[in-house]
Amino acid sequence: MHRSKKLINSVDNCVDDALDGIVACNIGMQLLQGHRIVIRSDLKNIKGKVALLSGGGSGHEPAHAGYVGVGMLSGAIAGDVFTSPPTGSISAAIRTMDRAGAAGVLLIVKNYTGDRLNFGLALEEAKAEGIAVEMVIVADDCAFTTDKKAGRRGLCGTVLIHKMAGAMSEMGKPLDEIVEKLNIALSKLGTMGICLSPCSVPGSVPNFNLEEDELELGLGIHGEAGIERIKIISANEVIQKVIDHMTDPTNESHLSVQAGDHIVLVVNNLGGLSCLELNIVAKSAMKYLESKEVVIERAYVGSLMTALEMGGTSLTLMHTDSEQLKLLDSHTSAPGWPNAGKHHLTRKCKVLNVPSLETEYTDTPSESGPFVDKARSVLD
Repeated sequence: MHRSKKLINSVDNCVDDALDGIVACNIGMQLLQGHRIVIRSDLKNIKGKVALLSGGGSGHEPAHAGYVGVGMLSGAIAGDVFTSPPTGSISAAIRTMDRAGAAGVLLIVKNYTGDRLNFGLALEEAKAEGIAVEMVIVADDCAFTTDKKAGRRGLCGTVLIHKMAGAMSEMGKPLDEIVEKLNIALSKLGTMGICLSPCSVPGSVPNFNLEEDELELGLGIHGEAGIERIKIISANEVIQKVIDHMTDPTNESHLSVQAGDHIVLVVNNLGGLSCLELNIVAKSAMKYLESKEVVIERAYVGSLMTALEMGGTSLTLMHTDSEQLKLLDSHTSAPGWPNAGKHHLTRKCKVLNVPSLETEYTDTPSESGPFVDKARSVLD
């Protein structure tokens, strides 16, 4: 198995180069000196509001630096590719927010052992210094039918949590209220992925192999093993299989979805799926959910949380209400957040009828007129 091609300058500097690139292209961001931390450039506007920090291993772009901005994250801490960021950097980000006058700091962390450990240590250090800081854990994976020791993995649903938390922070909500409302949302959130081809960390070979006629269901965003490998089937069939598994009551990690429920749908590109395929997947998901009489309030389609160049997609479903929709619809300057519509959806494709091409009645015979005469002279 050969190392995959990467368009980078060097393996050692690829994370730093990527962070430099996103900051250079977005005026609302800046780097914290000596760390792989992207923070808002308008720190003065954080004063009196809850600061929001997230992060994790690199390779999931636009997560998490792409979600730094007004109405979303105050900062994002990056580790090496698929590696949790160090506790020292997380602590530095917390202190930066506290010294900017934040009314508390909230850590939004995906449920992976390294992330929980390093963010948890930083949280304890900050509390010992008298900083008001709390942590919420995103564990939205619906793949495994029985509970694993480490719990459900944190996947693309994290981005919805970023958005709602950011909106509440801008509204001036206190830290305890934000945590309470996010935990309610987390209990009604589920994600599951499918994969057609693997990814590879820069400088390494692919971290697993799939045969040409295979796809894998339920894998993680670092290439962790899924629940089943099957032969390639149509988009409609695989999306139906994924949604059925996510909502199956016999699955201990399932998300209960019933007719009449109002949900938010995220169709996420894991990095290497073409836009054509992603739109086909979105249509399949919309069609199947509406056949089950589920009301789709919002649909976000794009690359929201990737796994380098992995060829695949994930579906996220979240139960929603009018208050949460206002949070999702609120303004953000974060470049990674999709500019989606703010109305509930139906699967029917909007089609404009072609105007009638029948010739309108005139007094001029159809076989004569300036244009007809000119055309005849040219033909003659």
